[in-house]
Amino acid sequence: MKRWMVVLNLLVILVVVAPACHGQSAKDGQPFQESIEAQLEALDLGQLLNFVELLEKEYQEYLPGLRLQDLLGEGDPSPPPTGLLLLILQNFLRELYLSLHLLRQLVVIGILAALLERLSRSFGTKAVVDLAFSVCFLVLVILGLQSFQIASSVATNAIDQMVGFMYSLIPMLSSLLVAVGGVTSAAVFHPLLWALVGTIASLVQNLLLPMILFSTAFSLVAHFSTDLAFPKLGSLLRQGVITLLGIFFIVFSGFMVVRGAIAPVADGISLRTAKYLTRTFIPIAGGMFADTLEVVVGGSLLIKNAIGVFGLVMIMFMVATPLLKVWAMIAVYKIVGALLEPICDKRIVQVIGTMESSLILVLIALATVALMLFLAITILVGIGNLAVFMR
Repeated sequence: MKRWMVVLNLLVILVVVAPACHGQSAKDGQPFQESIEAQLEALDLGQLLNFVELLEKEYQEYLPGLRLQDLLGEGDPSPPPTGLLLLILQNFLRELYLSLHLLRQLVVIGILAALLERLSRSFGTKAVVDLAFSVCFLVLVILGLQSFQIASSVATNAIDQMVGFMYSLIPMLSSLLVAVGGVTSAAVFHPLLWALVGTIASLVQNLLLPMILFSTAFSLVAHFSTDLAFPKLGSLLRQGVITLLGIFFIVFSGFMVVRGAIAPVADGISLRTAKYLTRTFIPIAGGMFADTLEVVVGGSLLIKNAIGVFGLVMIMFMVATPLLKVWAMIAVYKIVGALLEPICDKRIVQVIGTMESSLILVLIALATVALMLFLAITILVGIGNLAVFMR
């Protein structure tokens, strides 16, 4: 009787348990893909993907995908880089074309001022002609200040968009840092980087851009009248803007590099210790747990790198159009200065040069903020890779 009971129990095990084990083994045939898919479902990627709508449709085609197929290299092939270069060139030419009305206005006012100067020399009616010249000069200054206001507004909006994107990206990268074992790195970087990004962006918007405006105003006044000359003050403010930008970049990059060099070492040592203790003190389940941890960490690392690359490309595309717009305005002032220099009074040429220098400062400020955010994302991605490598 007992023998029949043993046989019956064996048959039950073969009939019931074996198919389940077979299904489980088939299911475990792709544990890495399943880990990635589960983590993608847990992450809230909608906040990041909402920022894609802020980009131009032409740029959206070049964004890396965040789907499972894209992460595993099975998605649609990305467009060639040559197409992106042609797109950037096309957008620059479009912005240059849109700025042609400013070029026409500046050239017409410059030629009119040159004609008035010739009239004063020919007919001797200096007082009346000087008054007309002053009117042309003031109109030129107003056009220059309007173009500066447009460039400043473009830079401010671009910084707001990039900072908002970083506020959505930093928590997600921090969570993935924790998933790959970078607990110390996430605890250090998340609050401090959040505060540092907002502080530097606010200083650029509320301090540096107004400083550029005041330096431009003082320089223009110095060109208009010798009695109200502030060339030294305008130069001092410009130098202050450049110095503060350098200080901001040094502080930001120094913080990121120093923290990024220390925290991953502690994370890697902690992970290695935890893995060793798990395998040693839990003989069977500990090894299974360690192997499962390897799969989860590998999936998290792949997702973190993919989101990091997505963030880098997003920052690049967010700043591309504003930079091209300001660059096109700078090109217009360069062309106008070259055209008017042989025929106009030197004060007109100096005004054109002052506006060109001010727009270059706006361009540098915007590019510096984008470069700092680009550096922050790169180091955050590299920290997780280093922590896994140290493990």
